[in-house]
Amino acid sequence: MDLKYLKKIGIYIVSAIISLLLIAYILYHFIGSFSKEVEYTPAVVFTQNETVALDIYIMRSEQVLYSASPGEVSRIYEDGTKVAVNTVVANIYGGGTSSISSSIMALDNKISILEDSNMEDGMSVYDTAAIDSRIDELYYTILDKTASGDLEYALRKKDELLTQLNKRQIIVNKVTSYNDRILSLENQKLSLTSQLDSITATVKTTGSGYFYGTVDGYENIFSASRVDDMTIADFDEMINSKPDDTLTDGSRGESVGKLVTDFTWYAACKVQKDMLRYFTEGSSYRIVFPFSSDTELTMKLYRVISQTDRDDVVLIFSCGSLPDNFNFLRMQSVYLVKESYTGYKVPVSAVRMVDGVQGVYVLDGNVVRFKKIDALFESDGYLIVAEQDILHDEAYALKLGLYDMIITKGRGMYEGKIVD
Repeated sequence: MDLKYLKKIGIYIVSAIISLLLIAYILYHFIGSFSKEVEYTPAVVFTQNETVALDIYIMRSEQVLYSASPGEVSRIYEDGTKVAVNTVVANIYGGGTSSISSSIMALDNKISILEDSNMEDGMSVYDTAAIDSRIDELYYTILDKTASGDLEYALRKKDELLTQLNKRQIIVNKVTSYNDRILSLENQKLSLTSQLDSITATVKTTGSGYFYGTVDGYENIFSASRVDDMTIADFDEMINSKPDDTLTDGSRGESVGKLVTDFTWYAACKVQKDMLRYFTEGSSYRIVFPFSSDTELTMKLYRVISQTDRDDVVLIFSCGSLPDNFNFLRMQSVYLVKESYTGYKVPVSAVRMVDGVQGVYVLDGNVVRFKKIDALFESDGYLIVAEQDILHDEAYALKLGLYDMIITKGRGMYEGKIVD
C-alpha cells in the first residue's frame, strides 16, 4: 500500500475535521452574540448576618399574682406594662361560667401568636429558605419529642411552629398581615367579657414592676436569683424540670398573672466548649429573636459556666431592654450574630473563573464585560462581595461596581461579546 497516499488522505481528513470545528465555533459565537436568552440583575448593597443558632431559656425575677375570690378574671393591662405598687391589674367578675374564662384565655393566646407572626415593614432578615429550614427543624423535633413521650416540650414548640408557618405566608405574599384577624379576635374577646357580671374583687400588685397575664409554672424554677450560683448540673436539672402547679395556691386562690420585679432578665443556653472561641465574658452580642418578629437585642455575656471535666459550657446573657410586644416564651430558638457582612449581593450561579480570576460577567450597554469580585461571605446561594473603593483603588474599573448589571443567565459569555 502506498504510504504517501495514506498520509495525504490522513492530512485531508484531519484538515476537514479542523475546518468543520472552526466553522462550528464561529457559528456558535455568531449566533450566541445575538441570543436574547440573557437575564441580569443589578449589583446592590446588602447586609448579611453570619449567625449561630442557640436554644435559650429565659430567666427573670417573677412573682405570681393570685385571687382568693372565685369568678371570671379580666386583666386590665397588656403584657409588659409597667405598673406601680398597689395597682389594680385584674378584676374578678361574679357569675358567668368557667367556659367563658377559658374562651377568653384561648383568644388571648391566638392574638399573641398572630401578633408575633406579623413582620415589620421591610424586615427580611431571614428569607424563605431560612424560615423553611426552621419549620423543618421544628416539625421533626416535635415528632421526635412526641414519639419519646415528652409532650410538654412538644407543646412548648407548637406555638413557635405556628408562628413560623404564619410568617412564611407573609414572606411568600400569601398574606399581607394578620391585623384584620387580630381585630376580629379582639372583638370576640370584648363580646365574651361583656357576658360577665359585676366586679366582685380586684387583684393589686404588692410592688412595682412589669405585668404579664400568663403563668407557665416555671416562675420559681427559671428564677434570675439563680444565675450567680448556677452550675452546669443545676442548669440541666432546671431545663428538665416539670412546671410547678402555680394555677392554684391553696388559700391564695387562682393565679391571674405575674409581676416581673426587675427589668434585667437573662437568657441561658448550653454550647460545646469549642464554641468558646466566639465568646468573651463581659462582651456584648447581637441576638435575633425570631419568635418576636426578628427583634434584635444587644445582650451582654454575663457569665460563662465551665467545668474541666465536661465538654459543654453554659452561657448566661443579660439584657435590660424590654421591647414592646416581646415574647418571653420560656424556651425559644434564637440566632446570635457572629459577624455582619455588607457588600454587593451576587448569585453564586453567576460567578465564573476566568484566567484564575473569580468574577462575574456584566452587561455594559450591549457589550459583555468580565468584572472581578472579592467574596466576603456565602449564604443561601448568594455571595456578599466587597464594595468598590473608587477613591483609593486604581483598578476599580475592572471590579464589580454598584448597579452593574450582573448576567445571571446567558450562553457562551465572554469579554467583548455583543448581546442583541
